[in-house]
Amino acid sequence: MSYTDELLQDTPLTEQMMLQDVETMGLYCEDMQIPCKVVPATAQAPLPTLVAMLDSGEADRPWVLTHSFMPLDRETAEFTKYLQFYCELSGDLGEVEPSILLRGISRLNQALPFGAVLLVEPRPELGLPLMAAVRAVQGFPLDQPLDQGTFTEDLFLLETSCQIADFVLGALRTGKTVDEAFAQLTQ
Repeated sequence: MSYTDELLQDTPLTEQMMLQDVETMGLYCEDMQIPCKVVPATAQAPLPTLVAMLDSGEADRPWVLTHSFMPLDRETAEFTKYLQFYCELSGDLGEVEPSILLRGISRLNQALPFGAVLLVEPRPELGLPLMAAVRAVQGFPLDQPLDQGTFTEDLFLLETSCQIADFVLGALRTGKTVDEAFAQLTQ
């Protein structure tokens, strides 16, 4: 029995189909010279996933971007497979005034070219504070391989969204207001 059997019971996706697409995305990343790794389904991560490392601007701390398909039921997604792009941004947001943080995230979600910013609850067991993540979902035809051009554009747009969000949230962490953070962004 596969790890994905239970998750994929009522979906048009198969583990083999997802793994093949994840491997194809890995080739696309290699074409762009982006370090990546295909992670097959396991008990801890029951869906095949591509993990890619994007340059965050800090040599010792790249952004870890994961790509996995959403196991939606047949009624929701009969003809389309939905690929999720997900990247957590480091930096403790716990010290930012909650109303300022929420205003900043709301404004970011109106400005990003691709995806949305969300808050990631603290995970003390992993030593991780309150953080933000950028998440996007793109639909692709179920019965076709992923289009390289669309995937590549989406990846670059998500990287741009991460850069914008990281910059603005970093400014908020230093005590800037939302208006000041966005003003700095456009300088």
